[in-house]
Amino acid sequence: MQQRVLPMLVVLVMFLTSSVGCLGLIPAREATEGFRGPAELSLTYKKIDVMHTYTTLELQPYTNKSTFVVDDTVTDISVYFKATFTFSDSFPTFENNTRYVRATITDSNGEVQWHVDVSSTSSPAEEKIKPSPEFAKGEWVLDVEARGIGEETLGIIHDKFNIQLTVTKECILYPLEDSCTTE
Repeated sequence: MQQRVLPMLVVLVMFLTSSVGCLGLIPAREATEGFRGPAELSLTYKKIDVMHTYTTLELQPYTNKSTFVVDDTVTDISVYFKATFTFSDSFPTFENNTRYVRATITDSNGEVQWHVDVSSTSSPAEEKIKPSPEFAKGEWVLDVEARGIGEETLGIIHDKFNIQLTVTKECILYPLEDSCTTE
């Protein structure tokens, strides 16, 4: 009988010490993690919209600089661009010096990744910026310079443009959490 008491006492002491205090939290946490489902890969989208509609008949300049950060989680960068210049199809334009939209996206290394310079109505397809072989990490800049005219009385003349930049990132979505965690 004494031979059985010693192993039972050792097991009982180990059980009591492992279930008390901080050491007792480890098996409880492991059990809880076992009930939780696996993490899933998800996508998040950051959008930068730059749009402007001119409202006076006097040539008005417009400038805007927007920045965004590119890191290891960025998988895709796309740009939608549309510009409308009233009567641009009827009257010739002279070397983009009166009404225009000039926009560039420059990466963190100072290299231009996307550029547009138009002075007539333009709506090219959405463009994707391709990594070569990967995107430069750091702060990128969307720089817009434009000039146009418009009027609100009759609503006939209204130069306008719209640039929509979408940065797609991969993230890890854990069960029971509402937002993604990018690492």
